Amino acid sequence: MLKFILPLTFLMASFQFSYSQQGGYATVRVFDCNKGVGMGLGYLQAKIIIVYEDGKSEEIGLQPYSEKTETDNLKKVNEVINELKAKGYFLISQSTTGEQGSLVTDYTFLKQL
Repeated sequence: MLKFILPLTFLMASFQFSYSQQGGYATVRVFDCNKGVGMGLGYLQAKIIIVYEDGKSEEIGLQPYSEKTETDNLKKVNEVINELKAKGYFLISQSTTGEQGSLVTDYTFLKQL
């Protein structure tokens, strides 16, 4: 029994150590279609907000949503995702909430060391 427990304990400890060597998470929130917020009582500027694992954040402006600006805004979101990848982040989750005219997309990235 001891022969089985010791290797298992070592395996679990090495997994926890390797997991703890990760660099943390970054969250990206994209306000794309922005009809209104809360009961339709206001508008949010189309933008990207990035919060890094160290608590620093940045905002990147997007053009107001229209059929003419949709492609340019999508290119900007793609550019941000590629920049995060180049910095060592790996996309682990994406979700979109909202309704027609008011969409918010969240991306969660894990920093690889």
